Amino acid sequence: MKLSTLFITLLLIGVSYSQPDVSNSYLGVGDTGVSYFPSYLNLQMHIRCYSNVTAANQNGPIALFDSGLPFFSTAWVPIIPSALANMPSWNISKACFMDRYGYGWSNSSSYPITTQEYVVRLRGSLQVAGLTGKYILVGWSWGSIFIQTYSLTYPKEVVGILSIDGTDSKWGLIPSNQQNVITLSDAVKGYINMNNMGTLEPLARSGMVGSYFGWLPDALVSSGYTQCSLTASQSIFLDSTNKFLKTAIQEYNIMVISSAILNFTYTIKSTPTPLKDLPYINIYSSYVEDPEWSNRQTLMTSLSTNSQSFEFTTGHYFPFHNPTAIVSGINALANKIKSNPAQLWGTALF
Repeated sequence: MKLSTLFITLLLIGVSYSQPDVSNSYLGVGDTGVSYFPSYLNLQMHIRCYSNVTAANQNGPIALFDSGLPFFSTAWVPIIPSALANMPSWNISKACFMDRYGYGWSNSSSYPITTQEYVVRLRGSLQVAGLTGKYILVGWSWGSIFIQTYSLTYPKEVVGILSIDGTDSKWGLIPSNQQNVITLSDAVKGYINMNNMGTLEPLARSGMVGSYFGWLPDALVSSGYTQCSLTASQSIFLDSTNKFLKTAIQEYNIMVISSAILNFTYTIKSTPTPLKDLPYINIYSSYVEDPEWSNRQTLMTSLSTNSQSFEFTTGHYFPFHNPTAIVSGINALANKIKSNPAQLWGTALF
């Protein structure tokens, strides 16, 4: 092989990295999940998948789950048993949970990766892993920006989306959110300093680190998390290289620009329903301190003519406090895809 050919091959596919054993980081003994570590454009991504073991729907859509910021695949542990039990009725072949770059067992990037670049890299990674076909996209919090961006970028591959108290495209245009990014970044920089001095772990274990920073406390074992999933998540949070914490700062730095680009993309469509008739379920929580949140969720739901929303009082952390609502949302989406699939979505350019 010529050197030039070899260089191009390595650039497109990526290089070989070690693959950690994460088999005891989710459900524990008897976990049937399979971890994929596809390398694409020199970065390795970790994708944890659970397969439909029945004879039905072996060629059905793959459900892809993307978590809020700064969480990763272990955040979904409470719904994995329900996913395994409901795959036949959901008409899906697999349920796959992603670690965005720098989180979980995915490689870190040397620079902040916008959501727009991330979806391109994710698609390439899915192809390298052989996880191809149609997708149902599920996004919690910041993961909602992902499912919207992926749908607009690759509409022919998406058959339905579920947003869970999701970030909307106007989020980055709000001054208070722009300030929050700075505040959160500064706080995590402080945690990095503490981790270097060995004082972050006792602070976290005493309950003094908020869940919004990505720390999963042992108390969540009563909410459907296994102890092994909590232990694995805590170990990653406290990693001595600060991989997780540095990644959180990178992602804070792309929140405004990523949501603004998505908002611009919607604007140039010049239509109130840029998602056409894409089957879409939106579950969200109401907040007394932010009544505008519900209004923006309603607007986000209206982006598709084939959508439905459900309001809860759960609070933002649905995987922690109301995984049943997530399962119900997937049920509703699966029924919508079956009874009222898209006729216009993905069939032509806008």
